[in-house]
Amino acid sequence: TRADSTAAAAAGAPQAAAPAVAPGAPAAAVPASTGPAARAVTVRSPLYEYTFSTRGGALTSAELLRFPSYVHRGEHVQLVPRGAGDVLSGTAVAAGRTLDLRTAEFTPSTERLVVDSLGGPRTLTFTATQNGAPVAEVAYTFRPNDYVVDVRGRLLGLGGSGTLYTSLGTGLAPHDAKEHNTQRELSFVAWNGRRVEREYLSKIKPGQQDTITGPLSWAGVRDRYFLMALIPQGRAFTRLVAVDQPDESYNVAGDALVSPRAAATVALPVGPDGAFAYRAYLGPLEHGRLVAVGNQLEEVNPYGYRWLRPIVRPIAAFVLWSLRELHGQFRMPYGWVLVLFGVLVRLVTWPLNARAMRAQMKNMAVQPQLQARMKEIQTKWAKEPQRQQQEMMAMYKEMGVNPFSMMSGCLPMLIPMPVLITLFFVFQGAIEFRGTRFAYLPDLSLRDPYYLLPILLVVSMFGLQWISTKLSGMEQNPQTKTMLYTMPLMMGFFFWFMPSGLNLYYVSSNLASLPQQLMIAQERRRATEAQKAADLAKLPRRPGAAKELPRRR
Repeated sequence: TRADSTAAAAAGAPQAAAPAVAPGAPAAAVPASTGPAARAVTVRSPLYEYTFSTRGGALTSAELLRFPSYVHRGEHVQLVPRGAGDVLSGTAVAAGRTLDLRTAEFTPSTERLVVDSLGGPRTLTFTATQNGAPVAEVAYTFRPNDYVVDVRGRLLGLGGSGTLYTSLGTGLAPHDAKEHNTQRELSFVAWNGRRVEREYLSKIKPGQQDTITGPLSWAGVRDRYFLMALIPQGRAFTRLVAVDQPDESYNVAGDALVSPRAAATVALPVGPDGAFAYRAYLGPLEHGRLVAVGNQLEEVNPYGYRWLRPIVRPIAAFVLWSLRELHGQFRMPYGWVLVLFGVLVRLVTWPLNARAMRAQMKNMAVQPQLQARMKEIQTKWAKEPQRQQQEMMAMYKEMGVNPFSMMSGCLPMLIPMPVLITLFFVFQGAIEFRGTRFAYLPDLSLRDPYYLLPILLVVSMFGLQWISTKLSGMEQNPQTKTMLYTMPLMMGFFFWFMPSGLNLYYVSSNLASLPQQLMIAQERRRATEAQKAADLAKLPRRPGAAKELPRRR
């Protein structure tokens, strides 16, 4: 079984006075203690409520008070999973000696700590003794409006340089709706100075021990919206090691789900004085907060595929900043922020879109004549490729068409595409929309319960296509007719189960572009009619044709 394989992975651990962890191997579970019952120590601020245990000085609960849980209605998001009683605790090894902090009884400096803006940062200190002598000290410093916890400690019982193996627990507790697919995103992450290394918990096989080698500037565990990360101060982590654990089953709104589990530790070198220091980020994946932490922690949430990130990353930062500013400065609900942002993007890209539409319509206007002439030349000079190419170039010159006009006409349309692609990645995982209501939408991070927005998206796209083809008065080739119907349906199918916030933005953007599309179509119709009149005027007239016309009417 998975539990047996985990036990086997830790079977080679050296034994000290209490069960210990082998160098480089994470703890599978907190060993049983025969000492007095552990006491809970709580720390509360406007943002969070953390609970620590006097056994191991471990973090046993981390509630984020501004984010509701979808798993336990009426409660808040909980980061520490069930049964993970050793988070931020661990084992120290030096010169063949093992000090298991997980079973040590710590004495706290207070039983309850309130952190608010009036008092500023507050510190909670844990001290462990053995046979009356102190063996470890750990101090946690908290700030009222920050999810960062400063951790400083000293190991007094090692007697030399060694390594501290600090536990990250067994993942994050389930707290999101089924549609969020959070369990798919649950992974251990680390920054090696060049890129984010990621190990999905679901891919860690029974009996397998996965390692992310260092040096690591930070390491942690994340899901779609939340993060628990440790950032060493001074020496870097040398590695992160994860071992498979039994999955956790839970229910959300009647749906039975499974969350993968794996126990992980990070290894931090400790000097002869036994001192160590790191910061712990225990909070949401908010881009601004991650940037403020430093150490490139914002890279934990990269947008888009790796080859797209150099383009997407700066645009994503600007988009998120814009959304927060519109929301904060104008006190505007995020639903209206998305609507306004969709309109603003269309206004900014108006000149580029106008140029692209004009070029596209110009190409479409000459397509029937162009294709007929091309077919004629290809048939006539089928056996003389060189002559065929010369005739083609002569035809382009005669009709005033650049052979690369189709491509050049598309270039202006491609310029706004990085923005649209970035928005797609950003809106799917933006925690700003999680739990946010707008109009009839209960949550902008979930799909539209009545599918009105995807339907409106299809209708608006069909309207844009219809205006650009029908109202412009241009002849349509079979490909254009096919695209008129298939493209909106394809997009509707793609966006059917997408977050309603993403649909809201694209619908707003499409509706905002209707006036421009209508103006360009009317402009094209006038140009087409003028061209037809000019062509008609060039035709030779038969004698008496002018007199016959009134009688035909």
